[in-house]
Amino acid sequence: MKRVTAISNLNGLMCSAAMAAGLSMGAAAAYSQTDAIAEFYDGQTITIYVGFGPGGGYDLYGRLAADFLGKHIPGNPDVIVENMPGAGGRLAAQYLYSVAPQDGTALSVIVQSVGMDSALGTIPGNVDAAQFAAIGRLTANYELGIAWAGAEAQNFEDAKTVPVPFASTGAGSASAFVPRMLNDIEGTQFEVIAGYQGTSNAAIAMEQSEVDAMMIGIAGLRASRPDWLDNGMVNVLWQLSNEPHPDFMDVPAVGQLGTTDEERQMLQLVAGAAGVGRSLVTTPNVPAERVEALRRAFDAMLEDEAFLAAATERNQELDPISGEALQDVINSQMDVSPDALERVRAYVMAN
Repeated sequence: MKRVTAISNLNGLMCSAAMAAGLSMGAAAAYSQTDAIAEFYDGQTITIYVGFGPGGGYDLYGRLAADFLGKHIPGNPDVIVENMPGAGGRLAAQYLYSVAPQDGTALSVIVQSVGMDSALGTIPGNVDAAQFAAIGRLTANYELGIAWAGAEAQNFEDAKTVPVPFASTGAGSASAFVPRMLNDIEGTQFEVIAGYQGTSNAAIAMEQSEVDAMMIGIAGLRASRPDWLDNGMVNVLWQLSNEPHPDFMDVPAVGQLGTTDEERQMLQLVAGAAGVGRSLVTTPNVPAERVEALRRAFDAMLEDEAFLAAATERNQELDPISGEALQDVINSQMDVSPDALERVRAYVMAN
């Protein structure tokens, strides 16, 4: 009995030693990886490319992230913003895909329609959005179709019975092709009037009764004209999203409309941009451990009290999702049948 006990004790000691060695090796490997990432980023500068000019929503969210992301990345790199406007944000997407260093030092607040643009082939350089590594979403960006409170159309069903002059920022913009798609698929009577230089001018036109309706993002509307919603000065006709915003549960979500499978695919494709919103991605081919480090730094930033206070102070709404979830959102934008894709292309490319 004593010999058996001694052997058992010896076996136990050997197992404990093996476990300790294994844990030590695992800890060393984890430390080594973190140390390698910190060594790489130490003294580096990460650039966040923004495909639009200063002062807009993409730019503001890029600068919010730039102010806080670096301290959560091992090595604490500097983070700066570089504006690269052009082609509705597609120029920056092309640059990130084809030119920027593929080492984890180049990020972008990517154009929210990147999945649809990639599927349609409207980004120069054959950009495949699925190859970007998603880091995380700061906020969704629900676009609303709104009508002046005094207009004949007070809701989506009304827009099927009366003509609705609708301000658009130009051919090929969502404010042009979405109303036209709704006309053909849902029987609405939006009369698209192009030529307004941005949503600010479109809003002025609606205030002056040049048009009855327009499209604008919720965040932009609340920041620039909060009284419109607070005081009932506008009615929300529809929302460009696949799921309704919590504040507009009774308003039709475009991605839930349509009668046939093909129509639903078309509408879900154009509405999917809301799910990308204002998001950070990095280039293709970044080493997996650096992508992981960037994603976890993004998650940590979202818990940073100073970051949250800054977002509140700057009146920037947050509706975040992780990099892994964002990757799924971008990829799902591209999952559409060839026939539905060609029909959407015809609307987007129409003059």
